[in-house]
Amino acid sequence: MKDGPLLELGRVRDRDQIRAAVADIFCPHGLDVRKGSGLDASVRAQAVGSIKLVWVTYGAPVRIDVPPPPEPFHLVQIPLQGYLSVNSGDEEVVSDSALASVPDPRLPCTMRWEAHCSEVILRIDDDVLHQHLESLLGHPVKAPLHFSLGMPLDSGPGSSWRAAIDMLITELGRDGGLLKFPLVSSQLESLILTGLLTAQPHNYTAALLLDTGPAPPRAIRRALDYIEAESDRAITTARLAAHVGISARALQRGFQEHVGCSPMDYLRDVRLKRARDLLSEADASAEVTVTEVALECGFMHLGRFSVEYRRRFGESPSETLRR
Repeated sequence: MKDGPLLELGRVRDRDQIRAAVADIFCPHGLDVRKGSGLDASVRAQAVGSIKLVWVTYGAPVRIDVPPPPEPFHLVQIPLQGYLSVNSGDEEVVSDSALASVPDPRLPCTMRWEAHCSEVILRIDDDVLHQHLESLLGHPVKAPLHFSLGMPLDSGPGSSWRAAIDMLITELGRDGGLLKFPLVSSQLESLILTGLLTAQPHNYTAALLLDTGPAPPRAIRRALDYIEAESDRAITTARLAAHVGISARALQRGFQEHVGCSPMDYLRDVRLKRARDLLSEADASAEVTVTEVALECGFMHLGRFSVEYRRRFGESPSETLRR
């Protein structure tokens, strides 16, 4: 899926028009407007990798009935203002800015929006989340993924996950920001998927959080070789674990036991060394900048890159470049 804007439609008064626009992003559904109320609806959608972010408001009390779609996808519905009730199977929650909803895509869902409710909704295909879960576990899973319906956002892991969503939304609105770099956008996408699977209870939570033994040395060697060869790519712990065929937790424990650091610490060190080589070998006439080198080597946060570089090599990146 191409990153960027997908749809923007505002001040819609016609029920069929807004229903069709929303259905194009999600799936066919029923939309009933409370008698005597007039719609003032809008919808806007953007994509970041496999994730769609959709902003929706109806401007009137509405009831939405959603049958299970032929190709399942997961929604995380976050009210920005107002509230709505969500029924999914035999579960029901009243969702507001402190409590998101994660309805089961394989069950009918009914939602009742109050007039002032507006939401940002994350849409993630079931097969994408399923594959990401398998990469974290280090083995295939057969049973469908089922989340609990209510997701607290005002405390615990859910609040951290919401902060990651806020960061993603901020970057989407920033012209020329880091999301234009695939290396960065893919890591943010992975953070959102891993965070959701960690923060929100589901039928694989126990297996995901199970304390496993460390990875064997052969798997660690393969992981080290992969990092050395592909440090310029978007590498996450989950993707690295999937590459060597073990769980993310086993990989982390194996690195601590056999390498003395985490996989991401090792990756950062490899990238720092590569950045130093590029800065040291830069031709003065080529007008190479520290920012270009940092981004090429996979550093998202330029200030942190400078701090880590000085800690590692005893001088700033610009000092290396000037020599």
